[in-house]
Amino acid sequence: MTSTDLAAFPGQFARSRRFSLGVPRHFTVSPDGSRVLFVRTVSGTDPVGRLWQYEDGAERLVADPALLVGAGTGPVPEEERLLRERARERSVGVVSYATDDAARLVVFALSGALWAVRTDGGVPFSVPAAGPVVDPRPSPDGRHIAYVSRRSFHVVDLTGADRQLACPEGPEVSYGLAEYVAAESMHRLRGHWWAPDSRHVLVARVDTAPVERRYLSDPADPTKPPQAIPYPAAGTPNAEVTLQLLSLEGERVDVDWDRKTYEYLVDAGWDAHGPFLAVQSRDQRIVRTLSVDPATGATEVLHERTDSAWVQLIDGTPARTASGALVLPEDDDDTRYLTVGGRRVTPEGLQLCAVLGVEGERVLFTASEDPLETHVWCHEPGQGSRRLSRGPGRYTGVGRGGTVVLAGVTPRGNEVGVLRGTEPGTGTGTGS
Repeated sequence: MTSTDLAAFPGQFARSRRFSLGVPRHFTVSPDGSRVLFVRTVSGTDPVGRLWQYEDGAERLVADPALLVGAGTGPVPEEERLLRERARERSVGVVSYATDDAARLVVFALSGALWAVRTDGGVPFSVPAAGPVVDPRPSPDGRHIAYVSRRSFHVVDLTGADRQLACPEGPEVSYGLAEYVAAESMHRLRGHWWAPDSRHVLVARVDTAPVERRYLSDPADPTKPPQAIPYPAAGTPNAEVTLQLLSLEGERVDVDWDRKTYEYLVDAGWDAHGPFLAVQSRDQRIVRTLSVDPATGATEVLHERTDSAWVQLIDGTPARTASGALVLPEDDDDTRYLTVGGRRVTPEGLQLCAVLGVEGERVLFTASEDPLETHVWCHEPGQGSRRLSRGPGRYTGVGRGGTVVLAGVTPRGNEVGVLRGTEPGTGTGTGS
């Protein structure tokens, strides 16, 4: 690098927001593998995220915030601002989205307003909501949208018929959002999960009343009073986190587990086998995977991981295959294995990094043979585990319907490619 390049680097780094602008991300693949949704700004200096669809070798703009709410840079709810901060989000506009199971309905929030768009060529349309919207997610059948507004949990249909399923009992209580510890330390950024029947939702309730406060002043305006921030410093009380099963008809069932021993809610989900969650002890030496009876809220231990120092949390776990086999990590000697149904499916020396998704009995994951590289792998019964990404770099991805999107940071820069079919190394790219 020349001295001129070095002098220009700080400005380039700032304008591109750490070279994150203009890079495709947040991928969703349709069930048949024919379509890929993603978010991208139009250039390396444009901060406004837009929603795109890749199909038949071409990209199509699905939603442009500049056409909906101006530049898409209006004020956002405080909960949304915190969510973006904990996700290390550096752009504005469409920064995240969620789809129904068919990837036909997409919903997102812009400046606190709820928007939806159908991917068959329709135009985005606003959906009336009870207030500023945070973390909207459509039901699997695409008929309802769950969201959080002013710490209350709501479900609305596409006509605007809104139901408040949970209302905070006090100023320190919220429903449907992840607490600070989960977002910062466990990479859990969500607080509600739809059931496959689209009639029930698993919702987190967070009470920050026990948490100590820290007071932050605004250096740009010393006349402003300090802002009180609930911050659970090490050794101090955490937020009280519970789970509830809510129905669209207003029924409520509390999920029961030993919260005194396992006060951290690591993750949760709901698949064809029912609700499940992972909880962790305060000393971080035990993680339990629990199944939940949706009728009573009773839990049963499916698996327990222990470590004399601490249990390392692995993104994407626990998960279950279509047959109900648990997908989990297992540490032994110097290797972190991927296990499916209690059986190791990766070789010694291949270090599991994250589980990216499960489709049927197929597991997509990232793993590393070299500490400088991370690659996308696929495990299928009868075929073993094989690497999909090629060339040096640090890759991640998402897959469905025989299509895998690979996104990597390589010696050539950020690269994104689409693999069709089951053979690795073939396909066309969505751009970089």
